[in-house]
Amino acid sequence: MTSCGITILPDDVLFRVFALCNGDDLRTFSAVSRGFRVVAQDDFLWRVIYRRRFDEEPGSRTPSYQEQYNDRDCSILSIANNCEIAHGHPPYWRFSADSRSVFGNVALLSAVSWLHVQGRLRGVHTGRYRVIWRLFVLPRAQNIFTISFRAKAAQRKAVESQLPPNASLLDFGSDYFDFVISDVLVVKAPFETVLFECVCTSREWKTNIALCSVRLEPVDDTPRARRARAIVSFESNSADKDRIKRQLGRLGNSRPQPGAAYRLWQPWSTAGWAEASFMAVFCVLLAALFAHLLFDKTRA
Repeated sequence: MTSCGITILPDDVLFRVFALCNGDDLRTFSAVSRGFRVVAQDDFLWRVIYRRRFDEEPGSRTPSYQEQYNDRDCSILSIANNCEIAHGHPPYWRFSADSRSVFGNVALLSAVSWLHVQGRLRGVHTGRYRVIWRLFVLPRAQNIFTISFRAKAAQRKAVESQLPPNASLLDFGSDYFDFVISDVLVVKAPFETVLFECVCTSREWKTNIALCSVRLEPVDDTPRARRARAIVSFESNSADKDRIKRQLGRLGNSRPQPGAAYRLWQPWSTAGWAEASFMAVFCVLLAALFAHLLFDKTRA
């Protein structure tokens, strides 16, 4: 059937077809023609796809069903607001306001032996996704490299990773960073529920780590993206970084940036050691000056 044939279908037939779509599809169909836009903006249709995706009835029609769908149409969970945390109360966990978080607060682990955090993201579209945890490590953290970060779709093997060991991370902590699970999560059925877990049940006490959010980022499998990845892998050791960036720009493989002003975690650098050395020398000089003044005062 040609596109012209599709556009002249009766509204009731279009309604049944659109009821099998998701919100992104309906927004695309709305731009095809005036007839498509009238059907795609039917609020009862949005109630149908809301019920199909989230497996529950929406609230009253104020706000509209489309607005309620848009409010829940996300691929990110707040650890503090949307996840279940074992022993999620003081003195084991604290929930702290943080303006750097897109949700305004984070879950801070003080000390716990049995670590189990889980959350569910309902209505995930079919596709391939990177699983990205956003967190930061406080100074003097302990036993954080045994924590497993997992994600699992229905009837699929879970993907999981652990933080790469780094002694400097334990000593000095970090700013916010995105921890990407190495394997790709595959969602085959439409509107699946994805389970996220942060787990470690060893006897050692885990301390001083803050969890902000976990999100899904679609993997770009278009031919342009594959060519871009091939360029990076083939020329990863090349010194001509500018040329690679220009090639990536022409291929249009710009990866979406995080929604907040976070910097990605980098291991403690030489500049960091210089800053720590300067502070140590400053403290020693300050202590010597104080001792000298105290000695002069007692001698007088």
